[in-house]
Amino acid sequence: MDDKASYYSSHSKLPFIGTEGQEKLEQKKALIIGAGGLGCPCLQSLAGTGIGTIGIADFDIVSVSNLHRQNLYHYNDAGKQKTTVAAERLAQYNPFIKIQTHPLMVDESNVLELIDSYDVIVDGTDNFATRYLINDACVVLNKPLVYGAIHQAEGHVTVFNYQHSPTLRCLFPKDENETIASCAEIGAYNIITSIVGTMMANEVIKILLNHADVLAGKLLQLDILTGKMLQVKYPFVAESINKSAERFAQSNNSKTIPPQVLREKIKRNQHFHLIDVRETDEHKDFNIGGINIPLQNFLQLSDFEFSPSDEIVLYCQKGIRSTQAVEWLTSKGFPNSVSLQGGIDYWQKTSG
Repeated sequence: MDDKASYYSSHSKLPFIGTEGQEKLEQKKALIIGAGGLGCPCLQSLAGTGIGTIGIADFDIVSVSNLHRQNLYHYNDAGKQKTTVAAERLAQYNPFIKIQTHPLMVDESNVLELIDSYDVIVDGTDNFATRYLINDACVVLNKPLVYGAIHQAEGHVTVFNYQHSPTLRCLFPKDENETIASCAEIGAYNIITSIVGTMMANEVIKILLNHADVLAGKLLQLDILTGKMLQVKYPFVAESINKSAERFAQSNNSKTIPPQVLREKIKRNQHFHLIDVRETDEHKDFNIGGINIPLQNFLQLSDFEFSPSDEIVLYCQKGIRSTQAVEWLTSKGFPNSVSLQGGIDYWQKTSG
């Protein structure tokens, strides 16, 4: 038995993982956003389990006041970039996995690109503004989202957007939860952060192995001091999907529209103009509707069948020609024109 097989031998003996499951995990990619009190134990558990690629997104540096609950870091790491230190420790813990670091602040301009290549997303952040952002991006790109939160000695764990399950906006429909105090203000018990972070890793494994009992639509609540645990079901609210989609459709930071947002607009029969700027033979081979005006012909138009206030969605094969068409159309006084992100190639890739 080689070192790699030996490393995973105990998990390979488990009936709910086995050799086949272990090999499947090695092909998967998980992104943990927030390498803090919840992210650290989650990262370590996932690394030991053998997720093939683990992404770490965090803009912060290591702080001494957080070390008691952020167990990937040492006292001498204070002041260092969290993603750098975490990646080094995880590589030492398991040399058979790949670690990708994203030392950035997650915002509306980068979240879709950030999560796009991962199979499952973990929210280890500590503020509701970022949680709603991550949730909305996962809805738009159809990514399962593992969620955890703590309040002193209490913890919550659930899974959003898994096989059309409820989302964060179904559970917490109003953004007023942003008023909840942070760990820095009220304190954090390192026992509960370790437990909740590890439970979040457990949900990631269950999702990737298609386990029957994923905590989708179910909020697990626990009080570590009393030992009480409660599981509460919550319903799917259709309007929550619309809010998530509209967030990126209306964003001023991008002149592109993600495939899932466009699908929602088509499904809801919203009024907009859809134009394919590929060549005629490409359009005949496969298209998602709308009219076909090859780019060179489009750039020579002088009369338009739409008004400056109309929404116009343009698409091509990879998003390059449609981006050029959007830039030209915007210069002609049509500010509500956008390009299908990634074009037909990305549309077909995300169709599942």
